[in-house]
Amino acid sequence: MIDFIPQATLDYHKFGKLLPYDIEKILFEFIEDSYYSNYQKILIITGKGKVVRPLVKRLLAQNKFVSNFKQASYFNGQSGAFEVTLIS
Repeated sequence: MIDFIPQATLDYHKFGKLLPYDIEKILFEFIEDSYYSNYQKILIITGKGKVVRPLVKRLLAQNKFVSNFKQASYFNGQSGAFEVTLIS
């Protein structure tokens, strides 16, 4: 059963190789756009790598629009993604 249905998804795989600055910029713009679109549930697909995933996890913990986040469930990518709930 799917309990988290995202209203928007960001997939870092489509961008190719990124610098940390680019990772942060893309994430912040996506979260801000989602918040102002009144989305509450978003999915961030990072992959399981050692660059994007740890940085995104740290940035999510610091973002003022993020209420909470967790590793994605089976149907949303597990350890290669985060399910994010935005503030209301």
